[in-house]
Amino acid sequence: MTELSSRQFILISLYLIISSKLMSMPTLIFDYAGKEAIFTIALNFIVEILIVFLVCEVIKRNPNTNLFQLLKQKFSIAGAYIILIILYAFILFKFLFVLQELYTFFKEFLYDDFMPIVFALPMFFVVGYLAFKGARTMGRTFEILFWFILIGIIVTIASNLEYVSFSRLEPYFENGIMPMLDGSLKSLFYFGNSIPLLFFIGKVQVTQKFTTKVIASTVGLALFITAFCFIFYDVYGMAVPYTLFALSDFAQYAPFILDLQRLNWLSTMVDVTKLFCSASIFLYCLGQAGKNMVKLKSSFYPILVSIIITYVLATLLNYDLDIMKHYIANYLSYATIGVMALTIIISLVFSFNRRKNEQKFIQ
Repeated sequence: MTELSSRQFILISLYLIISSKLMSMPTLIFDYAGKEAIFTIALNFIVEILIVFLVCEVIKRNPNTNLFQLLKQKFSIAGAYIILIILYAFILFKFLFVLQELYTFFKEFLYDDFMPIVFALPMFFVVGYLAFKGARTMGRTFEILFWFILIGIIVTIASNLEYVSFSRLEPYFENGIMPMLDGSLKSLFYFGNSIPLLFFIGKVQVTQKFTTKVIASTVGLALFITAFCFIFYDVYGMAVPYTLFALSDFAQYAPFILDLQRLNWLSTMVDVTKLFCSASIFLYCLGQAGKNMVKLKSSFYPILVSIIITYVLATLLNYDLDIMKHYIANYLSYATIGVMALTIIISLVFSFNRRKNEQKFIQ
């Protein structure tokens, strides 16, 4: 059943991709890649764009079949459950990380003393409601919020353009390409956000040049984020490791606009809004995965169980973003390589078999 227009699907993919990339990602990559961090970001985006392309091809070639049905057809029932469990675990950690970022952001920028339960209850209610209402509600909501987020980011970036020197971190590659590759391996977890798009198979109205439009939007966003990171690195220079959230710290850099207290208020609203949006998409996908695994008609209980699991994990980690970043660099990013490879394989299987069947039909 079609629930999303092509435009709404494009917006959902953009919300997923941008998720944490203007927050903690630039600093973490700089910690490992140093001055070559900008090249690491560009390299990882190539993999992200490839995954988006393959998923779009699967969506286009399978308009009336959902992910679980395809998995059962191509990988047997046992294989379908194994793949769903892997995807569920991966997306659960994505959701957990967004939760950690949101809580740390609120604590650092908005409240000095902020109890986790006071944060968790309204947060889970909002994202849980959006996830339960489904793809159509999320698509319409994101259409309304998109321009606010985009304009807010552009205004924040523009406020610091006068400080760009284009040479503060030169020369590059003094130590070869290994820092770039090391940064890539330790930050891949930030670049697997397009994988949950698999759960929108069979839910998108495929129009003419569907894949071209999605890829063009993805490439445009990748260039935009890369440009932001370059400006951010150039303005802060070797002081980047002392920043916590890129966009919000960037908004505090400009010493003018005194009447508006700089642009802290704008970047805060933008960061919170886009994280809530991406969190609702992750939770929606968790609900879809859980619903198929236990054969339920409604995603309510899988969403509720996913929220409880996430809250328990966040409590065990003490809502500490530094601990989560340690796991990202040393474990989750390496696990992402496997999940990315799995996504590429199943996408190729779905697309190849579909194309083969279409050719037989024509003959």
